[in-house]
Amino acid sequence: MTANTTLARLQQLLPQLFEPVAVVGDPYLRFQLTAEIPALLSMDRVQEALLVPASSISPLPNLPDFAIGMMNARDRVFCVVDLGQLLGLPSLPVNPRNYQIIIINFRSLGTESHDVPEKYLGLAVLKVAGVARFETQPLPMLAENSPTCLEPYLLGSLTEKNRQISVLNPESLASIRKST
Repeated sequence: MTANTTLARLQQLLPQLFEPVAVVGDPYLRFQLTAEIPALLSMDRVQEALLVPASSISPLPNLPDFAIGMMNARDRVFCVVDLGQLLGLPSLPVNPRNYQIIIINFRSLGTESHDVPEKYLGLAVLKVAGVARFETQPLPMLAENSPTCLEPYLLGSLTEKNRQISVLNPESLASIRKST
C-alpha cells in the first residue's frame, strides 16, 4: 500500500515524468570548434564521442600539422585530426592531457552490407556539448557568424534561441582527408 501511495504522490507531484514525450526533430551532435564557434554534425555519421587520454593517440612522422596521430577504439585503428586546424581555425591547446574526439563513420548511409568496409575518422574538438534535436527544415546556406574558411565544409545552419549554428558536412571532411 505504501508503494501505491508513494507512486500516487509522485504522479501528482511530477506528472511530466509519467507522460509520454514525443521526440521531435533530427538529432545532431553539438560541439565547440573554438570557444566562440559552436557547430553541429548529423548523428547519421557520428559513431561515438569519446574523452581520450593523449597517451592513447600515437603520433606518426610526416603527417600534416592538423593530424594528431592514430588511435584504436573498438578494435578499429583510424586517424585523429584537429578539426579546427583542419578547417583553418586556431588549433587545440598543445599537449593536452585528454582529447574530446568525435568518431565519424564514412560507410554509405543505408549500406548494411558487410562487403563495404567501414571507414572512420576521429575529429578532435575543443568540447563535445551533447546531442540536440532540430525540427527538419531547409538549411539556410550559412550562419551569419560563421568564418568564411568554413564555407566549403558546411551543409548550412540551424537556428536555436535566435542564434545560428553551423552544420558541418561529413562528406566534405572525408574529401579533405583523401586529398592530404
